[in-house]
Amino acid sequence: MDDPLPEPVLASVLGRPGGTVVTCRREPIGGSSGAATGRVTRLSGLARCGGEEVPFSVVRKEVRPVREGRHAPYAGDPRHWAYWRREPLAYASGLLPAGPGLAAPRCHGVVGDVVYLADVTGVPESPHLAARRLGAWQAGTAVPDVPWLAGHQLAQRLATSEWTPVAADPRVARLWARQDELLAELARLPVVLTHGDFSAGNLVARPDAPTGGVPEAGRETTPQGSSHRAPAGTTVVLDWATLGAGPVGADLAALALSTFADPLEHYLAGAGGRFVRADVECGYRATLALTGAGRVHWMATRGVRPPDGYEDFILSQAP
Repeated sequence: MDDPLPEPVLASVLGRPGGTVVTCRREPIGGSSGAATGRVTRLSGLARCGGEEVPFSVVRKEVRPVREGRHAPYAGDPRHWAYWRREPLAYASGLLPAGPGLAAPRCHGVVGDVVYLADVTGVPESPHLAARRLGAWQAGTAVPDVPWLAGHQLAQRLATSEWTPVAADPRVARLWARQDELLAELARLPVVLTHGDFSAGNLVARPDAPTGGVPEAGRETTPQGSSHRAPAGTTVVLDWATLGAGPVGADLAALALSTFADPLEHYLAGAGGRFVRADVECGYRATLALTGAGRVHWMATRGVRPPDGYEDFILSQAP
């Protein structure tokens, strides 16, 4: 990483060409769980442009193929959720949301297998507001015809998973045993563009639009179809490596499992009547049941105790 910021990236950061990096600090960023995520680094410092020194902060994210584990054979399959090149392709495509309400971080450039992103900081977003904005985005966005969108992530994960005897609530095990039934229910639902990991750790509340290019506020629609002024600010959504096409309501499962909040009514409000309530509820509850059961099993096989109330929440939300 001799050149901290390629010239086109620096020009995007500064808003004009001709700048040079004066100082640059490299700070590793941990915590990303994306299967194809490699090294993530915050680059911050000063750049000189037009006779003045300007501070900058950019996130440099590398991707690489998964080389071990049960999903490694699918790292080269553009339709599998573990496809390693999806996130750079998504940022370069211009398909990611840019507001109002919901937005991906501003992309300053894609160079090979590296994505340069705005450094987004802030507090976790309210799960209810995030659900409302997700509903508005999915209701207003068609599934694009591109070859690298992930398919049904849950079905792909279950295809390589099995339940082995573990110390878990037997009611959770019974949910897992219903996977054929629940997957069949999910297969009949309308398909929407999905984030794939719409969980609390990927949702940042911003009162303004510091990522650049994201409007501060917009208009949302109520279930009755009347419009009103949306709450000010933007929900910035991180980590787009699993962008795909999946059942309506499925993205709500990750949000609920990471917050213990029921987001259904707020999603429906944001969608403004675009989807049938029973379809959204089915997608949400079936995905939550199978995803939650699978995570309980994963934790049990590694001697990890589920968070307090986790199993009870899964059972309370399951169909």
